[in-house]
Amino acid sequence: MYLLERWGSPYHRESLAGDVIELRHQGRSAAWCWRQVFVAILAARLRSVRRVSWKHVAKTLLRVINAVMLAGVLALSAGTLTRADSQSPCLMRSGC
Repeated sequence: MYLLERWGSPYHRESLAGDVIELRHQGRSAAWCWRQVFVAILAARLRSVRRVSWKHVAKTLLRVINAVMLAGVLALSAGTLTRADSQSPCLMRSGC
């Protein structure tokens, strides 16, 4: 019941936990109890996702894309600088 208390809907936690425990004592299998808990957690998480404004989701997604692009540019520029710094002028000319 820890999972249900931790991740379940705040409005239905106690009543759902009580119902699952009661039905388990009446003969339901452990697999049935686990299935009920996981479905309740999934339903609670889906409800919370539906409440999120798509404007915030889009803004967060754009921030992630920008961070990845910036990391890529920094990695490419660092690689270019280190390659240019590692080549000495004598290696490029045969007369050194």
